[in-house]
Amino acid sequence: MLDVLKFVKGAVSKKDFVPALTHFRISDGRITGYNGKLCLSAPIALDVDCCPKAVPFVKAIEACEETAQLHVTQSGKLSIRSGKFRAHVDTLEVVAFPDVQPEGLPVEIDGKLLPAMRVMHDFISEDASRPWSIGLLLNGSSAFATNNVIVAEMWLGYRFPYRVNVPRYAIKEMIRIGEEPVGLQLSARSITIHYKGGKWMRSQLIDMDWPDAADLLDSKSTGAAAPFPPGFFEALDKISPFVDDHNRVYLLGDRVSTAQDEGTSVDVAGLPEGHALFNHAMLSSLNGTAHSIDFTAYPAPVPWYGDNVRGLIMGMRG
Repeated sequence: MLDVLKFVKGAVSKKDFVPALTHFRISDGRITGYNGKLCLSAPIALDVDCCPKAVPFVKAIEACEETAQLHVTQSGKLSIRSGKFRAHVDTLEVVAFPDVQPEGLPVEIDGKLLPAMRVMHDFISEDASRPWSIGLLLNGSSAFATNNVIVAEMWLGYRFPYRVNVPRYAIKEMIRIGEEPVGLQLSARSITIHYKGGKWMRSQLIDMDWPDAADLLDSKSTGAAAPFPPGFFEALDKISPFVDDHNRVYLLGDRVSTAQDEGTSVDVAGLPEGHALFNHAMLSSLNGTAHSIDFTAYPAPVPWYGDNVRGLIMGMRG
């Protein structure tokens, strides 16, 4: 039962402005959570019909060391008994819980989605003023993401049949679940991801007003990318505690530094001559994804490349 609860708990709201969103719905051998944007549902071996408060329900099940017995009391609470342990969890009227179900046409998946989700998640924006940028765009054979400093494209290895923009919170949840989907459903407003064992996740879709990222990446390619110098990312980590409030890092030909003059620095052989200025956190986020980069393109957008992924990182002025 704990495995099922771990699956559905990602759709429990942390705020109780709408009480139903902090509860589970248990009915007909399924348990469902819905936080207003994301819905998770899975089969569960329980013969009860109720809406228990999610957090105390999970804690009560976690406290059970023997087989748990559940029933709804006359006062409407969910009683949980396991050996000497007993708990009573508040419930909500069943009619108050939203009825959210998978919808849309089935979509076949010809390859894996999870690797792209894991690589691209950190490049997805959290800037709600640009609604299209807070999602991962699946378009043709590629997935696109941008956080307004970095734009990235990852090749999926197959052609996705539709153009959809999946919100960051859904991508994060797919990574948490850590399982490859076995099928999809798409409608004009939602995507449902199906997993083995009858589990599913449904999420809203978001604005698709994306610019032509592939054309941008093509136009900025220099063909002059080189591997990152040995020790480059270790040097970034070393100076991390010393960066200023603007999170600036200078590349100064023979070292990386927190300032152009008299900053905290680490010598790095193999950097191009001259100087370049970047956001430290953004540049560090390429670690593990990018293996080559053309720093000589600065101050224009700087192209970088990894395994089945490419992108641009914008420098800072200073």
